[in-house]
Amino acid sequence: MNPSTSTNEHARSPRRASLPEPIEAGAFWSAVLLPFCSLALFLGGLGTTSEYLLFGSLVSANVAALIVGHGYGR
Repeated sequence: MNPSTSTNEHARSPRRASLPEPIEAGAFWSAVLLPFCSLALFLGGLGTTSEYLLFGSLVSANVAALIVGHGYGR
């Protein structure tokens, strides 16, 4: 560490490559809205295999949207 470098620069993690802002924004808002779709399907009842697959797909899409949209607004 040379004297001109502050210690805070070494404490930060390296910055990850960010996605374009419209993609992060879309993922963020998808992560906000997808639970309502999942909840509606869940409250309506899961009776068939296709409903279980749809519910699992919605949960998976929500997790992916959370990961992609996590950095939006920073």
